[in-house]
Amino acid sequence: MAFTLAAPHEFAAQYIADGVVKVEGFDVTTAWGGGAIYRTGFTEPAYDFIIMPLTNWLVAMDKGLPLIGVPVFVDLIFPHMGIRVHRNAGVKTPQDLEGKRVGVRGLAFNPAVWARGALQDGYGVDLQKIQWKVEEPSSFTGVDVPRHPDWDVEYGYNLIDDLESGKLDATLWDRGGPRPTANTTYLFDDPLAAGLAYYRHSGVFPLNSMLVAKKATVDANPGLAQAVVDASDKARELYYEHVSPSSDHMGLPVGWLQQNGLFPHPNGVANNRTAIETIIRYTHEQRFISREPTPEELFFAGAR
Repeated sequence: MAFTLAAPHEFAAQYIADGVVKVEGFDVTTAWGGGAIYRTGFTEPAYDFIIMPLTNWLVAMDKGLPLIGVPVFVDLIFPHMGIRVHRNAGVKTPQDLEGKRVGVRGLAFNPAVWARGALQDGYGVDLQKIQWKVEEPSSFTGVDVPRHPDWDVEYGYNLIDDLESGKLDATLWDRGGPRPTANTTYLFDDPLAAGLAYYRHSGVFPLNSMLVAKKATVDANPGLAQAVVDASDKARELYYEHVSPSSDHMGLPVGWLQQNGLFPHPNGVANNRTAIETIIRYTHEQRFISREPTPEELFFAGAR
């Protein structure tokens, strides 16, 4: 029986997508349909194994959808890199975001959930005092996602244009965000230092997206999910062996990550438990999920 796996041609996944690394013992073919794949987890997954941002996965699991987590973490971020402010908005510190109009690409957008949590944990920012302005469509378009009852939320914004014009005071981006302009700049003078300080204080290197499987497929085929993890680990070893220090990883300089002991970064539940528990907590605190499950509830039986 053939199985299908979403594998983009970037980072470690490129070695699986290109056929350099095989899923041993199983007939697995790969494909990639871009970020639109994320939404299929809420309807009918496009493949047996798809990629979802962690908050999308948590919302899907909270809804009881027939999915199961596979502890392969495709990419990592420091949300501090993606926070941009308008130069005339009077935002000089994280606390200055209170009372401001802050744009996000989807209210439960994974980098935004991480950024809010880091701002609250690290700087005491009161998230209820921020006016949240949302751009659509997003990876949650068409999904009934709970909303914090005490948040001021408005839809219909364009993050790039509205930050440039000053209609927005700040935005929370992924992958480091767009380059600053004459009208926009970083919230943090040194975003990398802010991200590193968060890591050293919390022990968390934020996870952005991961593999998720159809539960019925995993249940009916013992060993398949672990074989996918094993193949992904081999692909990751090749990635770390060949990646150049001058490259970037989700907007983060690889050389800087290596110098600070953040590369290589392993897959697995145990290796990422603190980050998993933290994003569960953030997602629950921001009211996108109804409870805080344990990591063991969210991954296939025997995942380690």
